[in-house]
Amino acid sequence: MGWTAVSCALALTLLLAGTASADAGHFGISFRDCPETASSGLQAALDAAYGRVNGTFGTCPDHVEVVIISDGAMDKVGKHVDSFSGWNKEFSAIVLRNSSINNCSSLPVLASHELTHLAVNEMLSKKDPSEYHWMEEGICTWISREPLDDADVSHYIVGHGFLDTAGIYDAIKSEDCAVSKNGYMQSYSLVKYMERRYGLEIIKKLLECPEESFDAAFLQCTGVSFASFYGDWKTRVMASGRE
Repeated sequence: MGWTAVSCALALTLLLAGTASADAGHFGISFRDCPETASSGLQAALDAAYGRVNGTFGTCPDHVEVVIISDGAMDKVGKHVDSFSGWNKEFSAIVLRNSSINNCSSLPVLASHELTHLAVNEMLSKKDPSEYHWMEEGICTWISREPLDDADVSHYIVGHGFLDTAGIYDAIKSEDCAVSKNGYMQSYSLVKYMERRYGLEIIKKLLECPEESFDAAFLQCTGVSFASFYGDWKTRVMASGRE
């Protein structure tokens, strides 16, 4: 999840207060309210994720603080939350749930997801990003290769109703997990369809485009209106979701 809520910002500030980290490559790794454990698997996962995400966007921060916290502490942010990230022009951090760092299947996904947030935030910082925020979770979910079945995603969207881009972002921010999931799924599905239709470069072009209007940027980058693209995506999702 991205660092979009004030509660997460406050949590991260408190977590890092007085925390010493061991620097390793691009990462400073520290443990908070939980015993320090062997981190060779963690380091390898972080390094691999950094190489892939930075290789894709070229905008990962040079240094990222990684804080491992107890399950109890992470539960205060959200019982369903395994990670979150924080970014500004001076500081970047990823916070991971302690029980996740020894999970060889989920750790690479979490690391890639949160590093993608940091890379995307760097790109969007050059303009007013308000019309682009709906894309962020979809980009992160796609880049991190979360194990989602396209037919299942389409079925979920059809069952919960289509949202416009503003509605997607509002849903993502919701504290209701069911509402939030619908936002995540629609962001992911739209981004993945965008990549399939136009290629990876379109995602980067949209993020880097100085145009603050998303609709104007989409038309400029693709030659097609976003409304037309959205209609095509909706038709595809409805067909797949009803199979």
